Amino acid sequence: MPQNVSVNGDIITDQEIKAGVASLRQDLETREGPMSLEQRMSLRNHVINDLIGRLVVVQEAKRLGLAPSEEQVGELASTLVPRGDGEQGCRAGVDEEVVRKEARERILAERLIEHWGKNVKPPTKGEVREYYRKNRERFTQREMVHAAHIVKNFNSPEDITPEARELMAELQERLVAGEDFAHLATQHSDCPESGGDLGFFPRGTMVDEFDAQVFELPVMTPTPVFQTPFGLHIAIVYERRPAGLATLEEIGPSIEQRLLRTLQDHHVEHQLTELRGKAVIRTEGV
Repeated sequence: MPQNVSVNGDIITDQEIKAGVASLRQDLETREGPMSLEQRMSLRNHVINDLIGRLVVVQEAKRLGLAPSEEQVGELASTLVPRGDGEQGCRAGVDEEVVRKEARERILAERLIEHWGKNVKPPTKGEVREYYRKNRERFTQREMVHAAHIVKNFNSPEDITPEARELMAELQERLVAGEDFAHLATQHSDCPESGGDLGFFPRGTMVDEFDAQVFELPVMTPTPVFQTPFGLHIAIVYERRPAGLATLEEIGPSIEQRLLRTLQDHHVEHQLTELRGKAVIRTEGV
């Protein structure tokens, strides 16, 4: 006999449950192979628990006035399914209402989690220091450089043109004469974003030819034009960090964020458990 599930008066239909079971079974068997009868029998309870969890989240988000506009729902819904063709954007076989429901629930869940997270106090400076003291071995870092580059990309050495070599030689001379590296990178590099800034990185992140230049380079001194499998480069090092233990000053902000995320995760789990515990859940025959 088909059975619906009522959660605080809202209904999860037997049809929704069966669709969830079919989808979950297909996903599991695709990844792990055929399921036993016992495993298949357990799927319904698993799906029901998942649907209840999603529903109580949606209910709480609506109660708090976190509902999105229909325009926001439509924007997300448009990204959840592939276009059926490249011209009209038709989505053959897709139930638009189902997609919009999924989009609405995602937005509500994200907003509720964000709302709960705002109520969590960040860790104190003392807690950050204590975490650093107890986990110092985690904060040993390799030698790192903060570098930028100007690059002209080519698929192979044979493709590099005389014009590209001439331009790079001219840029290197202008850099030696004192022109701003980021400005020239923005104007002339094939990777102009952020003035060619690559941020901090350790050995082994870049190709060997690049590492060989920047890890032996004095700070704020442009390299000669050099070649890697990606093309022609000029690089500069803005800052170095020697290998060793990162200081609390360097690593403190990331520790604070890590601890805050952990506190927020625990708070969200607690809130979800409370919602489930307070929910009035009934099974109803159809």
